[in-house]
Amino acid sequence: MRRDKISYGTLRLLAIHPIDISINLLGAGITFVWFSQLQPGLTGVGDLVILRDRAIFVVGLIVVVSVIRLPIELNWVWSVIREFRKLGVGLDNKNVESARSDKLSNLAEKLLNTPIKLSVVNISVWLMSGLIIVIAPQVFPKYCPWDETSAIKIAVWTVFLGAPLVVTLSYFVSESWIRSTVEDIFPYESLLHRPRSTPINVLPRLLVVSLMIGVLPPVVISHVTLHQITEIKNGHQSIDSFLAQMPLAIIFLLGMSVVLAIILSLFLARSVSNPLAKTTLGMRRIGRGDLDARVKVVSFDEIGAMGEGFNLMAEGLKERDYIRETFGSYLSDDVVTEILESPDGVKLGGELRNISILVSDLRGFTPLAESLEPRKVIEILNRYFEKMTDVILRHKGTIDEFTGDGILVFFGAPKPMNDHEIVSVRCALEMQKALKEMNRENNLLNLPELRMGIGINTGQVIVGNLGSEKRKKYGAVGSPINIAFRVESLTGKDEILVTPSVYGQRLEQIELGAVREATLKGFERPIALRAVIGVRKRS
Repeated sequence: MRRDKISYGTLRLLAIHPIDISINLLGAGITFVWFSQLQPGLTGVGDLVILRDRAIFVVGLIVVVSVIRLPIELNWVWSVIREFRKLGVGLDNKNVESARSDKLSNLAEKLLNTPIKLSVVNISVWLMSGLIIVIAPQVFPKYCPWDETSAIKIAVWTVFLGAPLVVTLSYFVSESWIRSTVEDIFPYESLLHRPRSTPINVLPRLLVVSLMIGVLPPVVISHVTLHQITEIKNGHQSIDSFLAQMPLAIIFLLGMSVVLAIILSLFLARSVSNPLAKTTLGMRRIGRGDLDARVKVVSFDEIGAMGEGFNLMAEGLKERDYIRETFGSYLSDDVVTEILESPDGVKLGGELRNISILVSDLRGFTPLAESLEPRKVIEILNRYFEKMTDVILRHKGTIDEFTGDGILVFFGAPKPMNDHEIVSVRCALEMQKALKEMNRENNLLNLPELRMGIGINTGQVIVGNLGSEKRKKYGAVGSPINIAFRVESLTGKDEILVTPSVYGQRLEQIELGAVREATLKGFERPIALRAVIGVRKRS
C-alpha cells in the first residue's frame, strides 16, 4: 500500500460523511416541500410568512440533530482514518504488506461495517426528528408552524416513510462507495476471505428494494387519494381544491418513486453484478492457466462466500499444480495422487525427517564419454536414466536430482515410509539387475557396457522446499547425504555399500558381505561399511 494510495483512500473515506449528510438533507428537503407546499388540503399554501416560519423550524431541527450526530460520527471517521494512515506507514513493499495483512483485514472489516453504522445513526436521527416534531407544538407552540394534529401526521410520515427511504438509499450508496474504496486501496492479501462484517444477504436486499419501488409508491398514492376523498365526504375539503391540488401531488409522488426506483435498482444491481463479473474474469484467467488469479472479497453475504470459495479453489488448484510440478517427474503416480488426496497433504515448508539416501554413479563413464560422439553419450545416458527411473518409482523413491551420470534418491520423503531402509536396498538391487539387462541390449546395439556403484545411508535430514521464488525444488539438507556420497565413491563396479544405520536394524533381512572399515573424508572415526549381496525372502 503506497503512500499515494493512503492519501487517496483518506480522501475517499472523508467523502463518505458529506455523501451521507447530503442524502439526509435531500430527504429532509423533500419532506419539507411536501408538508409545506404540495400535500393536498394543506393550509397556508402561498403564505410566505407561514412558509418562512416552517423553513426556519425545519432548519433549526436539522441543526439540533446535526449537533448531536456530528461529533459521534466524526470521532468514528477520524479514528478509522488515523488507524488507516498508521498502518499505511512503511507499507511500500509486498513483504511488509503480507506481514501486516491481518491488521489490514481487520481495518477493512471496520470500513465495510460503515454502511450499517451510518444506517443506525440515520434511523436514530429520523426517530429523534419525529419525536421533536410531535412535542414541538406542546413545548414551543409559539415557534412551531403546525398544529398538534398536523405535527403528529408529519411525524408519522417522517418515521414510517421518510426514514426507511432515506436509510435505504444511504445504505446502498455508502455501501457501494465503501466497497469500491476498499477494493481500490487494500492489497489482495487482506481481502482473500470474507470480512467479519454485519451480514445482509442478497434476498433481504431484493425484498427491501422491491418493497420500496413496487409496493410503497402505489400504497402512498392510494392512501393520499383515499384520504382526500374522505375529507371531501366529511366536508373538510372542496372538490375544486381536490382537483386543483391532487394532480401536482400525484406527479410529485410518481416522479420521486421513479427516481428512487432507478437509483436503488442501479446500486442493487451493481452490488451483485460487479463481484460476479470480477469472479467470472478470475475464472477465465484460471481457464487460461493463470493460477494466481484471485478476487477481492468485500462482503459477508452469498456474493462474499462465492468470492472466498473461488479464492480457496484457486489456492487449491495452485497447490495441486505445484505438487504435481514438484513431484510429478520424480515420484510414482500413486504417491503423487496420495499426496493430493490426503487431507493434510505434505509439509513442504521444512521439517526434520529420518530417511534413507541412495546415491548411484556410473563407473568409468567419463573417459568412455570422451571417446564417443555427443549424440551417442546423450542416447546412452537417457536410456540409463529411463531404466533407473522406472525402478526407483516402482519402489516409491523420490528422485532429488540427476548429477551428471549419477542419481540422488530419497526414501521416506515427502511421504513417510516405515521400512525405508530395506526398500532402498531392494531398489538398489533391482537397479543393478536392470543395468545388466540394459547391457545385454547395449551389446546388441554395439554400445558399450555400463557399470554402476551404489551407496546407501540412513539418517535425519531437513527436507522441504529449497530455492527462490522464481525456482524451487523439494530437497534435503544434512550430513547423512554427504556420507551417502562418500560411501558411493568407495564402491566398485556393480557394488552396493551400506552404512550401519541402514543394515543395523535389518540384519535379519539383508544378506551382507564382510565388514569393510573406511575413513570418510570429513569424519574422524572409521565407519563399518558392508556390501549387499541380496535380500532374504519374507518367511
